[in-house]
Amino acid sequence: MENIIKILSDLGIEVPEDKQAELNKAVAKNYKTVVEFENKVNKLTEERDTAVETLKGFEGKDFDAITKERDEWKRKHDENEEKHRKEQEEREYNADLEAAATAAKCRDLKALTAHLNHDALRKSRNRKADMETAINAQREERGYLFEDEGGAARFDNPKKGGNPGGTITMKEIMAIKDPVERQKKIGQNLSLFGRKGE
Repeated sequence: MENIIKILSDLGIEVPEDKQAELNKAVAKNYKTVVEFENKVNKLTEERDTAVETLKGFEGKDFDAITKERDEWKRKHDENEEKHRKEQEEREYNADLEAAATAAKCRDLKALTAHLNHDALRKSRNRKADMETAINAQREERGYLFEDEGGAARFDNPKKGGNPGGTITMKEIMAIKDPVERQKKIGQNLSLFGRKGE
């Protein structure tokens, strides 16, 4: 569109500079260019054609069939929305769990998660705090899953599979797969290996 100020100037009409913005605004508000008008007509034509095609799709169908088709589309939409919501919740849950396990210096997230009550944690209103509590309980119960070994050795508890006397045996020490933990236990129980600690 040719600028209205230029058109008037070409006709010998000069618009003062302080009035030009006001004139442009008034013209834009009250008049449309041929291009704008054609675009609007084209858009309305497209909408009309789409509506006609949609109506053609209903030809020969009774009201019950149309209602059934609508309900089926609504059901699929609702299912997709629910699926998306659950996937989003699961991503958020897993991210929170991974963050809590990382903060607790967990060695094996998969092994840790096998011992957590996920249903209760998912329903929790204070999920992050409850995850921390649950992970700390696992630290005490299964210290081997954490870098700090849960803060203390867990082999001297007879309820956890040690021998009935409450002490660890040489066989149990040698069965420890983690070489760092095995070495630590050897150092703590030198008497079992015929050596005395200093």
